Amino acid sequence: MIGAGFIGCEIAATARGLGVTEVTVVDPEPLPMLRPLGELLATALFERHRARGVRFALGQGVVGIEGEDRVSGVVLTDGTVLPADVVVEAVGSIANTEWLEGNGLDLSDGVLCDEQLRVQGLPHVVAVGDVARFPNARYDGVPRRVEHWSIPGDTAKHASRTLLAGLGGTPVETPPFAPLPSFWSDQYEYRLQSFGAPALGTADARVLDGDPDGDLLVGFHAQDRLVGVVALGGPSAVAAAARYRARLMAPPAEAA
Repeated sequence: MIGAGFIGCEIAATARGLGVTEVTVVDPEPLPMLRPLGELLATALFERHRARGVRFALGQGVVGIEGEDRVSGVVLTDGTVLPADVVVEAVGSIANTEWLEGNGLDLSDGVLCDEQLRVQGLPHVVAVGDVARFPNARYDGVPRRVEHWSIPGDTAKHASRTLLAGLGGTPVETPPFAPLPSFWSDQYEYRLQSFGAPALGTADARVLDGDPDGDLLVGFHAQDRLVGVVALGGPSAVAAAARYRARLMAPPAEAA
């Protein structure tokens, strides 16, 4: 398994559950899912995978795939060759914006939009889905792409209102687009459930409930304000995370 993100970890867990005896996850980071979850949760997830027999080659990249008619091995940056019958690659995504080049748009990471999902303020052009890079006033206003499952529908609903206002020559009356991101990942009997933007607060992650060896609930803070909550465990941990949604949806002054 090349890549220790959400997809890589889910596939590793699924493979072990299906009876695959040897599963190795390769990633240049020192822990799986480190960037979105921070060290505390990433370590807890790492230990759960190891306890179920998943092997890791962390701090390593892939420089080659061996085999003629079919794959036989994966070559790592340190020269190690991992024997392999099947290789799955899950190393992230790149926004498909090549078809928009030459239009004077900021395509440095997706399509730059304003707070109403207008493409660089153009009243008759909007962007939706994973490709839209927009500021979220719920946090710091920095334009970012969000690849969570709910974003295509959420952006489409908001962008349609923005587009109708632009076509009608009327002001946009809806508040700026400020979604509360959420995602989940099922691995073994555990669910990883997130609300908010934990990646913005990994430098200040605090255990809200539980412990790393059992059900765990972690809060992520930026400038001492709660910006994300992630649960790792069973239904009770997920329910505990959901109880923080109202606080995470409050304006910054109220959520401190």
